[in-house]
Parts: sequence; C-alpha cells; structure tokens
Amino acid sequence: MRFVLQARKQPRIFNAIKAGYETLSRHIYLLLFPILMDVFFLFGKRFLISNQIEKVVDSIVFPPSATSDMLNSWRELSRSIIDSVQHFSLTSFLRAYPIGTPSLLAHRSLSENPINAFSSVQITSPLLIILLVITFSIIGFLYGALFLFVIKKAVTGKEQSDSGKSLWKELASLFMVPIVSLIAFFIILLPALLIISILNAFLPLFGSLGYFFLTLVLISSVIPMIFTPHHIILFGDSFRKSLRESISTVRPTNARTSLFIMLGYFATLLTNYLWQIPKDNSWMLIVSILGHSLVTTIIFIASFHFYIDAHSSVLESQKFEASNVEPTN
Repeated sequence: MRFVLQARKQPRIFNAIKAGYETLSRHIYLLLFPILMDVFFLFGKRFLISNQIEKVVDSIVFPPSATSDMLNSWRELSRSIIDSVQHFSLTSFLRAYPIGTPSLLAHRSLSENPINAFSSVQITSPLLIILLVITFSIIGFLYGALFLFVIKKAVTGKEQSDSGKSLWKELASLFMVPIVSLIAFFIILLPALLIISILNAFLPLFGSLGYFFLTLVLISSVIPMIFTPHHIILFGDSFRKSLRESISTVRPTNARTSLFIMLGYFATLLTNYLWQIPKDNSWMLIVSILGHSLVTTIIFIASFHFYIDAHSSVLESQKFEASNVEPTN
C-alpha cells in the first residue's frame, strides 16, 4: 500500500458524536427504526428450521471403520449444532448486512418472550428456506436503506430527490455494497479461511499467524471503504465513484477515522452486554431495546456527521496544498 500524506485538517470525533446526539434530540422518530425491528423479533412470528437441520445431521452415516472416539466427537458436535439452531428464526435475515438497521435481538436465540409464547412454524422445504432467506434479506436491505435516507435528511436538512430515477439510481448503488461484499466473501475470504483452517489442523502456529494476518488485511482493507454507503446517500454518486471517494477521504484521515470506528464499535459492544442481561421472558427487554436503539442510532447519525467533516477536511487540505505549490519554470 502506498504512503498517503495525512490531511492538514482532520475531522473532529467528539464533535461528530455531539452532533449525532443533538440531531437525534431534534428527530427522535429516528429511534423507531431499530425499536420496531426489535419489537418484531420479540413478538413477531418465527420461521424455524431446527427440524430440517436435525434431519440433515441425523442423515450423516459414518463408515464401519470409524473409531468410537470419532463417533463420540460427532455426537457432541451434532448435539451442539442442533441446540444452537433450536430457536433460530429465518427472520434474523431482516438484519441485513452491511446495509441494514441495527438490532439487539436479531441474532439472539429467544426460547420465549414476555407473553410466554411465540407464533412459529417449521420450514421443511429447502427451496422455501432459500426463498425466505432472500426475501427477508431484501426487505432488511430496503428497511435499512430507508433508515439511512431518513438519517441523511435529519443531518443535512435536505429532502430526498423527487426524481424516481435518482432514487432508484441511489438504491441500485447501495445494493452493490452487499453484492460486492458477498462476492468478495466467496472469492477471497472463504478460500483464505479454508487454507488457514487446513494449516491450523497440521501446524497450529501457522494457523494462528494466518488468522492474525488475515485480520490485519481485513481491517486495513475494509476501513477505507466503510463510508461508501454514506457517500452514495449524501452525494448521490455511483457505487464506483463513492468507493473511490470513501478511500480518498479515509486514507488522509486514517488515524481519526480508525479511532472513531473503534469508539463506535466498543460503545455498541460493551453496552450490548448490559442490554442482553434480561431473560427471554422479562419485560425488561423493552428497556434493553430502548437503550440499544438510543446508543446505536446516535452512532449511526454521528457517522454521517463525521464523514461530512472528514470529506470537507480532505478537500480543504487539498485546496490549501494546491494553493501553496510554487510554480516551476
């Protein structure tokens, strides 16, 4: 990676967080997006696949030459797999990534809720499972995109363009974010994980080093691209141009951007330990939903303020440097 000179002017992290809080205080309705999502996960219908997974696990037959240790290990692993998906609902895909609405309960395997019963159905058809995964993912993406568009209006005070063509163009550009992420996962990340897993099986030290360097590569690669959705929504540019703008904005402000992302990540992670304390059947989960919505919405709004500040800081620094370049004969 080539060396990039840091911008003369840097974005201000705590100003962005403060602006996020102030924006939310003026537009409290923004909390409804994550709240409604989690209320649905807490009380809505659940589409379970535990029976189907159990059938698949039970259908695996080992050859007669398999040792008793191998069979015992498989029994423990299979039981762990079945237990982990016992309460998993396909509606979890409503929490789409990387464009989606933050949720506290999307990946919590709730066995019951405060009214003691879920309306649930077992899905046994593999085709129907695939269709539901795709359907919930698309709905989650559209809901998350709407959340980001409403945040943009609250932050900038500008209405969304009345042009249907412009809106569809921005949605198409946003849709490229999860598509490219999925392609990168299958073409780059998944093979890398398989290779490291093989190394780990034979040489644990090399496996550990592999995971360490893979993590470094992922962090250094993903952070410069993290504001691509923000640029698409704020400026209406194409996915490719927004990707370039995100990279060209983050690299000269890398230290501040990394610190902002780290603060947002740890604020969410640490408070989530608090929000997850109530039991599945406790009404205190409503308080947890409200607390989680407050923290994550402030961080989402602050990320828009931070990117606007970072983008303008880089442009201002570039203009300053250009104006101070002495002409050569």
